[in-house]
Amino acid sequence: MRRLILVACISTFALVAKSQQLPQYSHFITNYFMYNPAVAGSAACLDLKIGYRKQWVGMPGSPSTAFANIHGNFGKKKRKYNFHGLGGMVETDDVGRLSYTAAHLAYAYHMRISSKYMLSAGLAAGLYQYRFDFAELAVVDNVGSDDALIGAMAQQFIYPQINLGFWLYGKDRYMGFSMRNLIANQIDGLGDDSKTNTHFELTVGKIIELNDEFSFKPAAQVKYVRASKMALDIQAMIDFKQKFQIGVGFRSGNGISGLMQIDMFRYVTLAYAYDLTLSKMRFGGTHSHEIILGITACPDGDSRQIPCAAYN
Repeated sequence: MRRLILVACISTFALVAKSQQLPQYSHFITNYFMYNPAVAGSAACLDLKIGYRKQWVGMPGSPSTAFANIHGNFGKKKRKYNFHGLGGMVETDDVGRLSYTAAHLAYAYHMRISSKYMLSAGLAAGLYQYRFDFAELAVVDNVGSDDALIGAMAQQFIYPQINLGFWLYGKDRYMGFSMRNLIANQIDGLGDDSKTNTHFELTVGKIIELNDEFSFKPAAQVKYVRASKMALDIQAMIDFKQKFQIGVGFRSGNGISGLMQIDMFRYVTLAYAYDLTLSKMRFGGTHSHEIILGITACPDGDSRQIPCAAYN
């Protein structure tokens, strides 16, 4: 039995090492700063997000992710529309015996390109600390001591990383493109193929006003990582007076999500996602939970700034 567990862990790590290495979020628009540094400063006010995601509940060693990020803008002047964005983020992710902690600082420059649209370019730089602990699984009989993964038990690897992004937005639509893990770091001690891969994400979204009270908010995200299939996330939300949102999401090859976001107080929002797994992973863990707490630092936007549809 323990041999099977070890083989499963090694297989899981091999897939992670060669393909998807970063967490995914069902509320990808609510939390898009984690994907794209160019978003820094696009909210009208200082924006803080704190969240937690537990994936495939019931499966031993299933992924769990916690994060916090904050960003805001500065440098706005009465007769100039360009400004700067600054932000920071911390993320920790655990998958069985594999875990990492990452911290990044982000900068973005926003420029008006027309009467209706802003364009920003952003860069984030930081450090990743990967940890591998297979000590409890290394007691399996007949497993060679020269195995690269077993030899790496309880090791840590710290390396730099850079993310790059672009963000085009107006008051009723947005489009973003980001590249995360630009530096292909080699993870020493785990074989020649164990390295970080660049993650590419393209996101589009729109606000469609239905009447004075309701609006429809569709959004889609296309993701690609080397050595893996292209993935598609789609979500559709109905917004009531910018106070309450409810909708559904779909992730290719995985399942569907129920999405909800509510303004609890004047400056506080709460978002929740329930994912129902439809892939083969459902035999180990059928569902996932995600919760995000958002806090803004000011009640009103700046009338001189083109609002970002993702934050309306």
